[in-house]
Amino acid sequence: MIKIYTGLKGNLIFLFFIGGLLLFLSIFFLGIAKAIQLLLPLLIVVSYALIIVFLLIILPATFFKNLRPNLCVYSMLTSQLLGVATWMMSFFFVIKAFGFLGIFLALLFQFLAPIALIGAILKGSWHIAGHLTIWISFTNAMRFYSLWLLNLSSRDQNKGDIIDVDAIEVK
Repeated sequence: MIKIYTGLKGNLIFLFFIGGLLLFLSIFFLGIAKAIQLLLPLLIVVSYALIIVFLLIILPATFFKNLRPNLCVYSMLTSQLLGVATWMMSFFFVIKAFGFLGIFLALLFQFLAPIALIGAILKGSWHIAGHLTIWISFTNAMRFYSLWLLNLSSRDQNKGDIIDVDAIEVK
């Protein structure tokens, strides 16, 4: 049988539960921040290596039409990996700059990177703001490029040869 506590005893049990939950979440988030701090130098190197691979290998290889479907997948994969690096850097900066309250301000994790970018600019951490700006830009550019390639390869399969520019014949 379930006992329902009312009055002061019920309020104390509720406050004890909420306090324990907040303590657990604080320790959890701080543990994640420590793990990210250990991975931060590797994270920066890997993210810029992904950008270099995208710029020097994936983009020039688009010239070959038979590689486009595979390049679509590789571009999306590099975009997702760079997105994870961006999220980790943003999470680490928000925890370090704003503390546990910063995570509650960014309840939805998709708003974590813009909050970290704005916080880095306001706090004067220009190197972190530069990293985040480059990573956010390239993450979105790689995703757009992947979808564009997918559209190109699907048009290529439907019509045969593709001409990217419509030309009007002049007599």
